[in-house]
Amino acid sequence: MPRQARFGFLILLVLLGIYMTRNGSLHKPAPEFSLPETDGGQVDLASYSGRPVLLVFWTTSCSICQKELPLLNRLASEFRRKGVAVLTIHLGGEEAARDYISSNSISLTSLFDSEGKVGRAYDVGGVPKLVLVGEDGRVKRSTSGWTDESVLRDWMDTVSGN
Repeated sequence: MPRQARFGFLILLVLLGIYMTRNGSLHKPAPEFSLPETDGGQVDLASYSGRPVLLVFWTTSCSICQKELPLLNRLASEFRRKGVAVLTIHLGGEEAARDYISSNSISLTSLFDSEGKVGRAYDVGGVPKLVLVGEDGRVKRSTSGWTDESVLRDWMDTVSGN
């Protein structure tokens, strides 16, 4: 490949990387929503006003989600002790979410967004996507893909003050 072509390709990769990692929603108010729970009832983000919330967007077909949800489930009591609520939001139907949650003993608050409206409001382009909403109702952190335990603990400490 000629030198100019390699340089052009490198510039394209850098620009693509910047575009893919940009997050225009940071520090903006988190979009409000009301979604059904997989075990009945309705959950409104507004009911968590004044409290940090970790939103976890996922699907049953996502292999990363199948590893991340059990990790989050294991950390849930630590999140609660530090005052951070965890809401999982399945992008798809209720039955698929309910079956997966039940068969994998996930005890997190589980919602479903069958029409994808909340996913679109949070610019979910791929799953898993985690969004940390601070007690002020603003988006503090956001990431897509695998998030390891140390990052989750850092996020938790960032908003809990502990």
